[in-house]
Amino acid sequence: MWKPPDFFSSLPEESGDDALEGYILALLSRGAWTKKQVLEKLASRGAGKDRAEGLVRKYADAGYLDDRSYALLFAETHGDWGCRRLRDELRRRGVKDSLIASALETVDEEARALHLAAAWHRQGMEGRKMEGRLLRRGFSPSLCRKVARGTCDGEF
Repeated sequence: MWKPPDFFSSLPEESGDDALEGYILALLSRGAWTKKQVLEKLASRGAGKDRAEGLVRKYADAGYLDDRSYALLFAETHGDWGCRRLRDELRRRGVKDSLIASALETVDEEARALHLAAAWHRQGMEGRKMEGRLLRRGFSPSLCRKVARGTCDGEF
């Protein structure tokens, strides 16, 4: 079976400037990252704290690392998650609370919950199970109850 080449394993293990810059560029070419995540990745490659922070600052100033944009994109692409789960995951990834709050302002949590509940209701799911699923996805308990009952009673 064909396996794609692992670009990261071909990078030198040394923590020289060129190797670290190449590593950051490789990371950024594969997706979006928070500043904290890149700092952790650089530390795992043996970069000193000052050098890692300098590189992160350099790439953030150039616009390649932007926690605000990351939070907005993350909230938008995780449409089946409620605000609580989004907040917890963004905090774990090192996004500041003020940026998280800004990103969550764009989330219509009730519309997300209604969309999920309607799909589950069409599949024949019972209200209690629906409520539990919504809770596990990070929606507020009161919203879960409201949406599950409303969907099952035909209000929505």
